Amino acid sequence: MRIAPAGPADAAELTKVYVEAFREPWPADTLPTHAGRAGFKCLAAWDGDEMVGFTYGYTGEFGQWWTDRIASLASPELSNWLGGHFELVELAVLPSHERRGIGSALLDALLDGLPHRVALLTATDDENAPARRLYHRKGWRVLADGVFDGAVLMGRTLN
Repeated sequence: MRIAPAGPADAAELTKVYVEAFREPWPADTLPTHAGRAGFKCLAAWDGDEMVGFTYGYTGEFGQWWTDRIASLASPELSNWLGGHFELVELAVLPSHERRGIGSALLDALLDGLPHRVALLTATDDENAPARRLYHRKGWRVLADGVFDGAVLMGRTLN
């Protein structure tokens, strides 16, 4: 397996992984919109010629939908986490390649060398879900419950 930068030019492969991993369509405008944001970083895992996973994020700022939504729902003490944070948007691995350390490797590579002080993401509120267990092992902690239906806000300091 190799991990390499990816982006809008890889949209077909990224979409295939997303749809298989999450079993739902990926809105076509999502990647181009996010790729245009400051600090955008996208990495993909390849098994030979097949993309088997990807992750990406960017610098989250006030005025962006997600940051503003979290700010409106989260407690005031979380305000120091918002604005200038790294927003981890997606981490997806093909079901046929799960439990091989690909998600962990992608997450480590994505966060490596970032200039941000903190990183944030939303994840399922199911503590036993594989993604939640991965984030917990990697030092993420729940900052707020119920920020979206069935989701928690998780954060991690980076520097």
